[in-house]
Amino acid sequence: MKVHKHISIFALCLTILVQHAYAVESWEFKVFYGDTVIGEHHFNVVENDDNKKVEIKADFNVNIFFINVYSYKHKNIEIWKDSCLNSIESSTSDDGRNFLVEGADDKGTFKIKSNLGYEEVDGCVKTFSYWDKEFLDSEALLNSQTGEYVDVDISFVANEKLLVRNEIIDTKRYEVKTDEFDIDLWYSDKDEWVALHSTTQDGTKLRYQIK
Repeated sequence: MKVHKHISIFALCLTILVQHAYAVESWEFKVFYGDTVIGEHHFNVVENDDNKKVEIKADFNVNIFFINVYSYKHKNIEIWKDSCLNSIESSTSDDGRNFLVEGADDKGTFKIKSNLGYEEVDGCVKTFSYWDKEFLDSEALLNSQTGEYVDVDISFVANEKLLVRNEIIDTKRYEVKTDEFDIDLWYSDKDEWVALHSTTQDGTKLRYQIK
C-alpha cells in the first residue's frame, strides 16, 4: 500500500518541540489515519542554556478487520546547540525494513552515516524541527529516518481559527512541500506548534492531535 510509505516518511519528519531557557517538556500526539487512531508520537525535550536533548518515539499500527497490515516504530535522540543539530542517532522499523542514522557536527561540517551511505553537509543542519519556527526559513532539511538531506519549499498560507484542546484559538498556517509529501502546520500566536495535517497517496487524511 502506497500509504504506508507516506506515513513512515511523514512520521519521522516530526521531530521536536518548544524551547525555554531551562526546561523539561514532554508532549504527546495522537495520530489519526482518517478517523482511526493508529498510534502515538511522543517527544521529550530537555534544554539547558543553548543546548537541547530531544528524545522521540513513534509507534503506529494499521489494522484491517483486526489484522495488522502495517507497523512502524521509530526512536530518535538529537542534540541541538545554538539552534543547529549537533548530533543524531535514530533507528526505525518500517514494516520490517530497518533503518539506522548516525550524524555529528565536525567543525562546521555535519557528517551523516545511514543506509544510503555517507554524506557531508556544510553549515547549520536542521531536521524537520517544527518546534522551532526558525526552521520555516530552511531550504533543505535532514530526514531523520533515511539520513537524506532533502530540499523543501515552505510558505505561509493564512491566518486561521483552529480547535486545539477543546478551545478555538487564532493560528498561523504554513505549508511544507518536498518531493515526497506536503504537510500543513499550525502555530499559535505564541509561536507554539499546535497541529499538523497531511494527505496520504490514497487520499486519506493523516492528522496529529495534541493530547
